[in-house]
Amino acid sequence: MTPDVFRHAAPLRRSGVSVWRQIAETLSADIRDGRFGDGRLPSESELAARFHVNRHTLRQAVQALQDEGLVRIERGRGMFVQRELLDYPLARRTRFTETIVRQGLVPTQHLLAAGEEAADERVARELGLAPGDAVVRIENLSEVNGQPVSVMTAWYPARRFSGLLALLQEGASTTEILRRLGVEDYLRAESRVTSQMPGEETARLLRQPPSRPLLCVASIDIDPAGERIKYGETLFCGDRVQLRVVPEER
Repeated sequence: MTPDVFRHAAPLRRSGVSVWRQIAETLSADIRDGRFGDGRLPSESELAARFHVNRHTLRQAVQALQDEGLVRIERGRGMFVQRELLDYPLARRTRFTETIVRQGLVPTQHLLAAGEEAADERVARELGLAPGDAVVRIENLSEVNGQPVSVMTAWYPARRFSGLLALLQEGASTTEILRRLGVEDYLRAESRVTSQMPGEETARLLRQPPSRPLLCVASIDIDPAGERIKYGETLFCGDRVQLRVVPEER
């Protein structure tokens, strides 16, 4: 069966406008009209046949669309429509579920691992502990509308949150767990944003090529008294998430 998108005629050749530019304009209109419903463009050979051009000409058109941010090319997988970036604010009260629901989207979190361990020097420093002190480590994969957007690792002082693992198994949210352990509210003390390349497992979880950089947010959360209760490192897909820094309210 002929794909629906091929039922739309190839663009008429216009003098004074390069063929690849005309193809790019046609594909751009197809994207705006939602003709690639699953978000995936046909293969190079299929598009070349549709427009009656060689692959070199087609690649010029696709490259122009990628430069404009309309598509992304994933080696070995194909060409995809570049969806609108997820807006993720970094503020004093940063809450994943609330942020996503507020945008009319569906958040999902998957527990990857959880357990108690000895804090290394980095984690101990961030939490104000001594190296070797017990901490609870939690790893989560977060999705929005079924698409992975981040992998987070968080550490909590085990002495203060001895019941955290049991509550986590009940499926309670982070906010609810902390409330049941005596923390009625918590604030973001700081967020530090860097970039890094994903490891093989992280790339697999996020369903992205290992050659694409990630946004890394290292954060410290505090209780109302200013005590550090959590240190986290979240790896966001750089092509799916826009981090927005919100000025602190006075």
